[in-house]
Amino acid sequence: MKRTGVLEVIVGPMYSGKTEELIRLAKRATFAKKNIQMFKHDIDLRYGKEKKLYSHAGSSFTAQLAHTAEEIQKKTRSSTYLVGIDEAQWFGEQLIPIVLQLVKQRKYVIVSGLGLTYDQQPFVPMPQLMALADTVTKLTAVCTMCGNDAIFHIRVKGKTDIDPLIPDPSLVMTLRNKEYEARCRQCVNV
Repeated sequence: MKRTGVLEVIVGPMYSGKTEELIRLAKRATFAKKNIQMFKHDIDLRYGKEKKLYSHAGSSFTAQLAHTAEEIQKKTRSSTYLVGIDEAQWFGEQLIPIVLQLVKQRKYVIVSGLGLTYDQQPFVPMPQLMALADTVTKLTAVCTMCGNDAIFHIRVKGKTDIDPLIPDPSLVMTLRNKEYEARCRQCVNV
C-alpha cells in the first residue's frame, strides 16, 4: 500500500505551546530517521535572524525562512517526508492550495498557528486548514487573569497601535514584549 499524504493542524491562542508541539513532532520524526523540512515566515525575528523555530518554553529546531507560501512549495524537496509550517496565519489564504498540493504529493504536513485574532475573529487560513485536516490538535494557554484554560488571547489595550492582521516585522517584534495575554472565555472581555 502506498503512503498517503496527511495534514495535521495545531491551533490555539498565543502562549498555548503550538510551536513546542510542532518541535516535539519534528524531533520524533527525526528519531524515526524521516526527512524533515521546517518553515517559518521570514518576518518572525522574535528570537533573532537565526533559521530556527523557537518556542516560548525554550525549545528550538532548524527551519528555513519563507516569505510566501509559494516559497515553501519551491523549497520543499521531493525526498521530504514531513513538512512543518509554523505561524501559518502569516502566510495567509495562499497557504491553503500549497498545503493541499504537498499532501497530494504524499507529504506529512503539520501546520501550526493562531486560530483566532486578538479580537476573537477566525484567523485565515487556519479555520479552512482545520476543516481540511486529518487531525486537529487544539491547545489552550493559561488565563492570565484567573488561571483557567484560555482559548483566546487579547491585545493589552494601550500598548500598541499595530494591526495584528498585517504581517510586518514591527508586529512580530511586539509579540515578544508581552503586549498580548491569554484569556479564558469568562475573562476575555474583562
